[in-house]
Amino acid sequence: MLRSVLISPDANTARTIARVFKDLEVTLEHTADAGVVFANDPKRRFDAIVVDDSIEDAAAILEKVVTFPGCSKAVRIVLADPGSPSQAIFKASAQVVFYKPISAERVRHGLRAVRNLMGRDRRRGAKRVTTMIPVRIRYGRSSGGQLFIADLSESGAALQCGGGDLPSAGSLHMDFAIPGEAERIHVTAELMWQNNEGCAGVRFLDMAMSARKKLGHWVKEQTVAIDKSSLYARAGL
Repeated sequence: MLRSVLISPDANTARTIARVFKDLEVTLEHTADAGVVFANDPKRRFDAIVVDDSIEDAAAILEKVVTFPGCSKAVRIVLADPGSPSQAIFKASAQVVFYKPISAERVRHGLRAVRNLMGRDRRRGAKRVTTMIPVRIRYGRSSGGQLFIADLSESGAALQCGGGDLPSAGSLHMDFAIPGEAERIHVTAELMWQNNEGCAGVRFLDMAMSARKKLGHWVKEQTVAIDKSSLYARAGL
């Protein structure tokens, strides 16, 4: 099994993340003091390092931990309060940020990014389609610039932000057209995670029933087509 360590003072957060990571077959070790974890064996290997930004000197701790031999290739995850600046954490080599309040659903939505970084190809839960669909995003009086949907399911999407920016808190208003459809889908979404490579994940909150059915039908069609192509490829056809 893959191994991870969470550095956080919050026991409730640890229980939530441990439960979701277990579903992914990733064991989680929890500590409020990173020094304790590596005191006896600085070569201990972890596949993911999770640091809570409420820990004092969180950025420095993250920088220090990834210098240990067993953590140099670990996925670096930060649990961040949307109300606090996160740029320092990004500069400290964080790869993925999960925004608080931490919930099982919020962490689960961010796990796809983590699985990719950890080299895991298995996908669980909702069917998803890899694509590249232009999307317009608005929040408050601002626009997110040029963005694309890189991965789409009935419940949410992964975004390739490019030069666009996204807020760390609050709702987003999105509209996009799935391939072959002229009518655009309008949806309110919540930002669940983002990384330092211009990607982010959103969960759909409010969408018209007709649009949700249309999206669900399209996702099902695409995944069936992908499954058939994979079957033919394995059969050498």
